[in-house]
Formats: sequence, C-alpha cells, structure tokens
Amino acid sequence: MAIWGRGLMQSEDDYEIARDLEIMCGCKLIFSKKDEDKKVDSVQILNGGMFSKLFEKILTASFRPLTSYHKRERIAIIFATLSMELSVKIDDRFLTALHVLRPWLPNIEQQLQLFTALNEYKNDGTPWVSGSKNLEDTLETSGDELWYSGLGHSADEEPKSEMSSNACLSCRDFESNLFRCTRCKMARYCSKDCQRYDWMVHKRVCEFRDIPRVCHIKEEISMAATNAAKMQDAPHPEPLLTSP
Repeated sequence: MAIWGRGLMQSEDDYEIARDLEIMCGCKLIFSKKDEDKKVDSVQILNGGMFSKLFEKILTASFRPLTSYHKRERIAIIFATLSMELSVKIDDRFLTALHVLRPWLPNIEQQLQLFTALNEYKNDGTPWVSGSKNLEDTLETSGDELWYSGLGHSADEEPKSEMSSNACLSCRDFESNLFRCTRCKMARYCSKDCQRYDWMVHKRVCEFRDIPRVCHIKEEISMAATNAAKMQDAPHPEPLLTSP
C-alpha cells in the first residue's frame, strides 16, 4: 500500500475507503479540478439524508465494510472528512462521535487534522479545505506533502501558520493562553489537569520534536514556534506543559 504523507487521505488505503463509500452512498466524494462544478449533485444527495443514514450505519456494531480489512472507525473519519470538504451539513451528534474517534488515528498530524476540522468547520455550507495534498499535487508542487500548516482551514479563512492545536486537545475550549506539550510541541492544553486527562490518548502519538511544523503564511513565524525552537527538553514519561 502506497503512503505519500502523514496526513488523512494520503494513502492508497484511504482512497480505497473513499471508493467504497462512493458505492455505498451512490455519489462521488472525490473530484478532480476539472470536475469541481459537479460537486453540487453529491452535496444534494448527502444533505438529502444520505450522509446521516450511512454515517449511522457505519457506527453500528453490525456494519460490515465492502473491503473486509477496513476499520469502521477509519471509514467514519474518512467519510466525514470528505463530506466536510464538500460542505455537507453534519448533525452535532455525529461531530461529537467523531471527536471520540480521535484515538483511532495513528499519528499526531492526523489527530490534529481531525480535531481542527471538527472544531472549526462552520457547518453552514462553507467547504473545509484539507491540509493534505493528494498524490498528484504532492508530485507536482514544491515543498512537502501538506498544504501550509497541514491542519486544514475553512474556505473563507486563511490557513494557520503553525501545526498545533488551536483549542485545548482535551476539553476543546478556545483559551487565549494555551500551554503546549514540551515533548511534541504540537498538542496544547488549557491546564495540567486537561493534559493528564488526555495523556492516555496523546502518549501513543507524542514524538519528540524541536519545533512544531511551521510555514511562512505570514511575514513572521509565530512567537510560539520561535520559543519552541529554543527548547531542548529531553523526552519525559508525561511531558510537562509550557506556555505558548
């Protein structure tokens, strides 16, 4: 199975899941640039009840994927991700269920992509822009396999310059002064209590980094990244928090 990046929809396996989902919901979910104008038909089908019907089915214990080795948790995440890129309206209870699925993702990049999309998707008909490049774009564009910070962003807003959680990774509150994990520099929390609560999930993907992923969207690199670059913390069994 080919993998060309650490983000969502950056493997042959995810594209196979997408093709299976297209069969199950009876409409296209992935469009080439020349077919952008055809998205409206899929949006109408998904908003007409198909998204809710299929998502509910995927979450049931009796669900059986078309390709046997695909996990239903991953299928649900990919379905929601592609639907948000199409601007499909998603019920709040499904967004809550998707937050619960974060531990199923294998690395911090994918977890932050899902977390950011769920927190910042406007759910009002505005598409979500993926932070992952597809294989064609990866081969044709300079830089690495992610767009900008890699987090993704609402189509009517500018992308972020730094790949770190924009809200507390545990309670999901948007605090003005979030503290960052001193090990990975990418997970951020509003308190030590929230960090401890999330540690059983985060420790599986927490890898030591000198600095978080940063891109030059703005003239200057964020102060948070500049400060993080100066840190030389050794790995810690439960990383401490540091101010941004």
